[in-house]
Amino acid sequence: MVRDVVSKAWDSPAAELYERVRPTYPQSAIAFIVEELGIDESSDLLDLAAGTGKLTRALLHTGARVTAIEPLDGMRSVLARELPEVTAMAGSAEEIPLEDGSVDAVFVGQAFHWFDPETAPREIARVLRPHGGLVPIWNTREEREGWIGEIREVIERYKRDAPQHEDDEWRKGVDDSGLFDPIQLRNFEQVQEVSRPEAIEVFASRSYVAALPEDERNRALEEIAAIVPDEETITIPYTTEVYWTRRSA
Repeated sequence: MVRDVVSKAWDSPAAELYERVRPTYPQSAIAFIVEELGIDESSDLLDLAAGTGKLTRALLHTGARVTAIEPLDGMRSVLARELPEVTAMAGSAEEIPLEDGSVDAVFVGQAFHWFDPETAPREIARVLRPHGGLVPIWNTREEREGWIGEIREVIERYKRDAPQHEDDEWRKGVDDSGLFDPIQLRNFEQVQEVSRPEAIEVFASRSYVAALPEDERNRALEEIAAIVPDEETITIPYTTEVYWTRRSA
C-alpha cells in the first residue's frame, strides 16, 4: 500500500530532510486557534502524527502541556532530540496510547489525510474531553508564482494514488462519525525564504517524492531543479489552512 511505502521512506534519514526544510506554522494561526478553543497554561494538548515536531514547537509557546505522538521511529527520534522537554510517544491516530478524556485539544499537522477515515475520528473523540477541540492544519503552497505550478505538475506525475487533503475524504470521515460539530476553516498567509538548493529540497521532502525508488526520485528531482528559478534566494508562498471542530459531547 502507498501508506506503507511512505512510512518506510520517512523512517530513515529523510526525516532529517523534513526537519531541515519544511516550513513552520505562522504564530498568527496558532494564536487564533488558542483563543478560539480557550487554550491556556492549564490545558493538555496532543500533537498527533507529530513528525519531527514542527507543530509541536508552536504549541509549546502556548504554555500548555504538550504530548507528541508519532508512529515512525525516524521522525520521533528527531523530535525527541530537538524537543527533549516534550513527552514523545509511539502511537498512531488509530491507536492513541492515552486514557479516555485526557486531552483538551488534538492538533494534526500535514497528516490527517493519511489517517483511517473511520477509525481515527472515533479514537480522537475517545481521548478528548467533552467539547474538546480537533485541529487539522495544512501548509499548502500557493501557485501565484508560475514555476510552483509547473513543479506541482511534475509531482502529480509521480504521486500515483497517494491520499491528499484536498480530496476531503478526511473531512467526510469526521462528519460521518457523528462525534464532532461542523468543521470550520480559517486561512493564514506566510512565506518561506530559502536558498535555491534548499528550495529543491523543500519539494523533495514531499512524502510521495521521498517514497519513490531511487532512480525515479532522482529523475523527479532533476525535473524539479530545472524549473526552480536560478536565484540566490527563493520565496515560496503558503496558505496555512486551519480547520477546527469540537467533540459534540
